[in-house]
Amino acid sequence: MKMIEITFRAEQRELEKLNAQFDRAKQTYDKKLAIAQKLGVDTWDNDTHYAWLQTAPTSENGWLLNKADIKMNGAWFDLVCARDRIEEIQNAIARAEKRLEKSEAEVRAYYAELEQIADLQAKEKLMKLQFEQEQKEWAKDGITLENRYYGKTPQGKCFEIWGNNGITNRSLHCFSLRIDGETIFTSGEFWRAYAVIKKS
Repeated sequence: MKMIEITFRAEQRELEKLNAQFDRAKQTYDKKLAIAQKLGVDTWDNDTHYAWLQTAPTSENGWLLNKADIKMNGAWFDLVCARDRIEEIQNAIARAEKRLEKSEAEVRAYYAELEQIADLQAKEKLMKLQFEQEQKEWAKDGITLENRYYGKTPQGKCFEIWGNNGITNRSLHCFSLRIDGETIFTSGEFWRAYAVIKKS
């Protein structure tokens, strides 16, 4: 599997994580919004909040004195933080989608190139060149790729990745990983195997 495929799968997983983070952040925001609406601070902007603070009774150190004011201030602040978190995740999702789109295009281009080569010898030559490039790509992470797919981890441990045998859809895209004779897992995506090798 080429590095572009590993990258593509890693980008897919990253986008899934970000979407899950967004769902959790949206739930948090909805809860904070309900509290802010109940206390009448949901429509405040920074200026409105600041103006209100100037009228609220405070101690000599500037701390709010009334419990009701403390709740209102906290509710507004929590809502702002929840809104900012959603915006931050949305921006991260937009960047991840662009990276995934680019990565997917590279994978499609690679396989389209392979399909266009009818001559078996030419295809084997291309595969050899691709493997040599793959070795260089893996070497950037300190991994010695001796063949598809075994070699040495950055710390010199022997690893082997092999495809799963089975009739389920999961078996078609999952792999097993062994490092120094120890089976790490028997059903994981290729990019996950690569990530473990990179750290071993």
